Order: sequence, then structure tokens, then C-alpha cells
Amino acid sequence: MTAETVRTDYTFELPKGYVDEKGEVHKEVSIREITGADQEAMLSPQLRNNPAKMLTALLARVIVKLGSLEGRQVDTRVAAGMYKSDRDFLIMKLKEIDSGPDMEIDVECPDCGKKFKAMLDISDFFTQ
Repeated sequence: MTAETVRTDYTFELPKGYVDEKGEVHKEVSIREITGADQEAMLSPQLRNNPAKMLTALLARVIVKLGSLEGRQVDTRVAAGMYKSDRDFLIMKLKEIDSGPDMEIDVECPDCGKKFKAMLDISDFFTQ
């Protein structure tokens, strides 16, 4: 990859994998970065008021390949049929791609009550 090349597709292994109607398990998934067009599409009235449908539509847009399924084969029906843990995994990966693996959280010490900020590496939640 040259300095001018921008990486937009990322490949991962899903924790469980999508099981298609033939019983085949698809674990390898390639996703692309979220674009402005994706963000605009998520603002449609039918999606804006239904977070589950919004997530399904977003995943159907950003999944480039899911096992042997490519492009338009990965539609909202496929995205809706994925395990929740795999969907959550992909959302975390999209967040990580967009802003990095670290998330700042507010923490309060249970002993003294002192409040402070801590950095959390979200990728730690998806180790196998």
C-alpha cells in the first residue's frame, strides 16, 4: 500500500457467523467505512424512529462481503438475520475504524466517590 492509498475495506472474523438458508456458516466479513451518503440514508423517517431497522440498513450498506456472499447478496434480510453479537461486533468495528479503538468514559470510584475520565479499548470486548 502506497502513501497515497486510502484503506476503506476491512476484513474480520465474526464471533458466531451468519448462517444462510442452506445452513452454511459465513464467518469472514469485509466492511467498508461509513460515507456521508450512508449517514444521509439513515435520516429517512422510516429508519430514524426505529434504531433496529436503522442498524440493519446501515449494515446492509457497509458489508461488502460476507463469506461467499458479495455486494447486493448482502441485503437487509441478510443483515437482519445475523446474530446480535455479530451485529454488535460490526458496529464496534465501524466505530473503531471511524474514530479509533479508544473510548473515553466517565468513571466514579466506588470507595471515595471521586469522578474521573478513563480510556477504554473497545477491541478488548471482542477477543475470542
